[in-house]
Amino acid sequence: MNVKCKCHIKNEGDTQVEYDAIEKCSKCNKALSPERLYCIAIKRENKYYLHVADYCASCKSVIITEYKMNEIKNTYGELQKLEMNNKNYTAPIYYEKEEFDEKIEKMSPQFVKIYNQALQAEVNELDELAGLGYRKSIEFLIKDYAIHENAEKEEEIKNTWMKSCIDKYIDNPKIKTLAEKSDWIGNDEAHYIRKQKDRDITDMKKFIKAMVYFIGMNLIVEDADSMESKK
Repeated sequence: MNVKCKCHIKNEGDTQVEYDAIEKCSKCNKALSPERLYCIAIKRENKYYLHVADYCASCKSVIITEYKMNEIKNTYGELQKLEMNNKNYTAPIYYEKEEFDEKIEKMSPQFVKIYNQALQAEVNELDELAGLGYRKSIEFLIKDYAIHENAEKEEEIKNTWMKSCIDKYIDNPKIKTLAEKSDWIGNDEAHYIRKQKDRDITDMKKFIKAMVYFIGMNLIVEDADSMESKK
């Protein structure tokens, strides 16, 4: 959404700017028909940055967006057109934590923690870091499940390579397939050359959620098996 507005340059004067305004609230993710509260340019390290404060009527929040500016003159009336893709950041950015079944949280609390940190990185557009985080969360999920199923081999499992752990300790074919393919994508996130060029973290997240489902079902069945008949 292209916008033109009057802008005050701190300690220098006024000008007019033209820029691409955000169209979605970074807090509630709803379409934004912004009520602009103020527009100010600040010089920092010999470069100008435009700061725009918008009011979101949906969640009643103030959203701040910073844009990189071209060299500007402080003569009011001279239009300063900002280049495309010049948005530096928008804040605040909120993300909704992924909730997992209590049996998964009890079995692998570190998986839940790492997965949500990766999710937060993804929401903040740190996609290169998010992929590494999701890959790490898979290792904790699979190894903790393997230890749950083979408690006597705990130390051995902890020190086993991921692929070997999947091959040796994961018996369920669905979980094994999902873990193996997730690991392939995850390895691409950590290496220079991608082997699975048609797959990305979107696929990895789908596989993780499917793994969580099947592992959760197994844990529920184990819980049911623990019940004894009461006569």
